[in-house]
Amino acid sequence: FGPFRQFLVNPSWKAAQRLKLVGLGERTDVYIKEVPVSYVKTQQIIAELWQTLTPKLAVHLGVARASNVVILEQTGKNSGYSDKDVRGFCPESHCCVEGGPEKLDSVINMRAVSREFKQAGKDVIYSRDAGR
Repeated sequence: FGPFRQFLVNPSWKAAQRLKLVGLGERTDVYIKEVPVSYVKTQQIIAELWQTLTPKLAVHLGVARASNVVILEQTGKNSGYSDKDVRGFCPESHCCVEGGPEKLDSVINMRAVSREFKQAGKDVIYSRDAGR
């Protein structure tokens, strides 16, 4: 994501740039895109990316204001959004995606991934309750 609140450069964007630089092996292409912290615009951009790139895997990165560690989210939630985006907009329904499912679960076992990172000495937290 792009700049938001006190983050002139969003830490999630820095992480994505680093991932692109390091890569994920020769057989894996890493595509990164900085998207605005905007309910409407982000949905449009993500939909276009899925159609044009047809990825086998997508990783969405965000920032949690009060966190100084990486949080691996197993489940994304659609409701409970009350913050305004960079354009001052918040959906009346407080849903990120109107008509979308209440939750999306990753097919990746984030608990196992977090254990691997912890064993490598990284400060990582596993979560089933994504921030909103």
